[in-house]
Amino acid sequence: MAVQWRTRRSLGAFAAFLVAAALMTAPGAVTASAASCEIWSGVPPPSPGAVANGLDGIRALGPCNVWAVGSYQNGTYGQILSLAEHENGTAWKVMPTPSPDTDRNVLSAVGAATINDAWAVGQTGDKTFILHWNGRFWTQAPSPSPSSNTNDLSGVAVVSATDAWAVGQYFTSTTVNPLVLQWDGQQWTQKAVPAPGSGSVLEAVAATSAKDAWAVGAFNTSGGQEKTLIERWNGTKWVQVPSPNPAGPVGEIVLGGVVATSASNAWAVGTYSTGTTDKTLIEHWNGHAWTLVASPNPAPRNSLLAVAATSAGNVWAVGTRTTSTTQLTLIVRWNGTKWVQVPSPSPGQQVNELAGVATTSATDVWAVGDFTTGGVTQVLAAHCC
Repeated sequence: MAVQWRTRRSLGAFAAFLVAAALMTAPGAVTASAASCEIWSGVPPPSPGAVANGLDGIRALGPCNVWAVGSYQNGTYGQILSLAEHENGTAWKVMPTPSPDTDRNVLSAVGAATINDAWAVGQTGDKTFILHWNGRFWTQAPSPSPSSNTNDLSGVAVVSATDAWAVGQYFTSTTVNPLVLQWDGQQWTQKAVPAPGSGSVLEAVAATSAKDAWAVGAFNTSGGQEKTLIERWNGTKWVQVPSPNPAGPVGEIVLGGVVATSASNAWAVGTYSTGTTDKTLIEHWNGHAWTLVASPNPAPRNSLLAVAATSAGNVWAVGTRTTSTTQLTLIVRWNGTKWVQVPSPSPGQQVNELAGVATTSATDVWAVGDFTTGGVTQVLAAHCC
């Protein structure tokens, strides 16, 4: 149930929507120690919805200050409501959030600079949706929606109280376009961004300073082939940066997560289809170029949806792995030399998904998503400490 209305997007999915609407090598040596966290345990947060609940984004400011956002639903065809939950070191608690649209209110990502300054982004109805946390409550902030059709935000990065980014996409009658918004301390405004090919989407954003930010997604070439899309903010404008694509016949492809720890160290993760299998996709920035890095594929179908890091040696990515009968969670970590899979909880009988990951240290890592048992989808959180 939740997977149907929360699953991350691909350009193939966008193309289907528009039709209806219109008619490798590892990076260089790492000196930091590898992450030591190995044992993940399930931590049950509240699931307020009667039929569907899920968390898509997470941000950890410290071991006792973690935000996660998503959505929930009380009836099969009922209103989808925004969801924000906070973990204070002891337990998760639902924090009230606005849900202004009578049909759809979804939060996809959350970012924060300080304990009293956080942003969450997503979609309300067909418009962009941005909420702000001021230390006491969440309130909706005005945000641009350039299209009269559909507008959606899927990623947010906060640099300071006067500098934040949100990325996503908006639909015209014939195509889909990347969307970038910037917070300047007073208001959110749309920024120009390259829109290559016949359609482009942005899924995630990361920033290390006011002059250095990354956004990732995918675009369709004029011939209809999908390619990875990576763009960079240089302090003045957004520019497209060359990004590699897997060799051989590739179908749908998208980069769904990005993280940067410095101007010379960034990671992007996602998935691509070969027609018969779905494989994880990981790329690394070394300060000069993006390169493909080998990654685990433990099942016939695999995907990575998010990545988090605090240093060159503490990097985590999460997603799903699907066997012939069940969708299970997937957690991989960079051990300083290669990406390795680590055991992860999958409590659901039918579907298990991790869509967001956050880390404050090598021994404090969170992942969130959802699982389905008996036709009810519930919030899933996993912690490694």
